[in-house]
Amino acid sequence: MVIFVGIIFTTHVVGCLWYMLAMADGFEPLSWVVRQGIQDESVNMKYLQSIYWALQTLTTVGFGDIGAKTVNERIFAMLWMLIGIAFYSIMFGNITNLLDNLD
Repeated sequence: MVIFVGIIFTTHVVGCLWYMLAMADGFEPLSWVVRQGIQDESVNMKYLQSIYWALQTLTTVGFGDIGAKTVNERIFAMLWMLIGIAFYSIMFGNITNLLDNLD
């Protein structure tokens, strides 16, 4: 349960940072917010799109419909992907250790 809450919280924070990154760049034309056409949408829609990106990147699904185009977005996305890789590596290692200790 703690892991689930941690994933939800971290995804929330990363989703908010993903949106703030576009906002800090002044919503330049290449930013994901402008390319998705949601700059005038409700806060709920922007949050949903941000969380959607954070979850699909963390889970390595990466549909490609929301992608990084600016330098800052690409750097941020790469860091989030590395965190995702570390997360899954640790999780699979713990599961393997748990199964190994069942004997």
